[in-house]
Amino acid sequence: MTGLPADMKLIYAALAAVSAFFVGNAMDSVLGSQGFGVVGNMLILLSGFAVGLNLVDRLPGGLVAGPMVMPAAIAFAFVMLFMLALIKRLVQKV
Repeated sequence: MTGLPADMKLIYAALAAVSAFFVGNAMDSVLGSQGFGVVGNMLILLSGFAVGLNLVDRLPGGLVAGPMVMPAAIAFAFVMLFMLALIKRLVQKV
C-alpha cells in the first residue's frame, strides 16, 4: 500500500473505519456480554487489521499471494477479536 497517493490512503482508511463500525455492531450482537461493545469491537478490528496488514507485509515475498493480502489481514483482525473475547471469558469469574 505504500505506492498509493495520500488521498487514496485516506479514502481506504475511512472505508475501513466505517466497515469496522458495522462489523463491530454485528459482533456486539453475536458476542453479547462477552464482547467489548460496538466501539470496542470496532477498535479491536481496526487495530487487528493494521497489525495483520503489517505482519503480512513483513513476510518474505511469495508466501502470501497479492490478492490474498487483504483477506489475510481481515482474518487476523477477526482472530484477534476472538482471542481477546476468549481471554476475557477465561478471566471472568463465573
